[in-house]
Amino acid sequence: MRLIKMTGGLGNQMFIYAFYLKMKKLFPHTKIDLSDMMHYHVHHGYEMNRVFALPHVEFCMNRTGKKILEFLFFKTILERKQKELKSFWKSYAWPLVYFKGFYQSERFFADIETDVRKAFTFDMTQASERSKEMAARMDADLNAVSLHIRRGDYLEPKHWENTGSVCQLPYYQNAIAAIKKQLDNPVFYVFSDDLAWVKENLPLDNAVYIDWNKGNDSWQDMMLMSHCRRHIICNSTFSWWGAWLDPHKDKTVIVPERWFRHTETPYIYPEGWTKVPINKKTIAL
Repeated sequence: MRLIKMTGGLGNQMFIYAFYLKMKKLFPHTKIDLSDMMHYHVHHGYEMNRVFALPHVEFCMNRTGKKILEFLFFKTILERKQKELKSFWKSYAWPLVYFKGFYQSERFFADIETDVRKAFTFDMTQASERSKEMAARMDADLNAVSLHIRRGDYLEPKHWENTGSVCQLPYYQNAIAAIKKQLDNPVFYVFSDDLAWVKENLPLDNAVYIDWNKGNDSWQDMMLMSHCRRHIICNSTFSWWGAWLDPHKDKTVIVPERWFRHTETPYIYPEGWTKVPINKKTIAL
């Protein structure tokens, strides 16, 4: 039996679930462990069944009991300590293996992309009429550009130095300039947890502000992002997936040259995504 720890917000849950899909193909007796998610209140809890109407494949028990079980009976594999992908897919002599990590890279599931896209099909019966209408508008708009600006928790001291400080005005100015080099009349569909700040600090000629998906409906922002043809993401797994789920083969995805300020992430971006500088403005608007 193999267990995979689930944690984080929707974007991280999706990376872990994609890793689970790959693992289950190789080791059918694999389950997702939700024991710690029962005490996770930072975002909106476990969202995979609700957002994508996925089958229940989860293991869950009292967190203290699970920790004892893990300590006594399971071999633990920490993602951050593994140097090669084969460490995840190989067979171990001990039959009970527990995996902990975030698996934030397409390389963990690139060979099952079709399965991942099928699993991550949004349950549109749960979407609002306003979001459905906006999705149709984006589908018809060949100049649609999703622009994601995350502030909120990224401004907190514990997140600012390594994460929140990365995507600030210079990055967005460079990213917008890069889009304008490709497109004469881009339409920016703006997603942010601080739209007031965006409107004040990042004036845009042609912008549509998506401001109605709150709380448990916030997944609809990711769904709408996936309907655009071009994307400016920030260092957030939420907009990473919004861009990745766009099915167009000729899509453009603009990303910050670094995901973290002080931590290297060499495999975070799929091939073909375009890095732009995060510091001083280097591309004329």
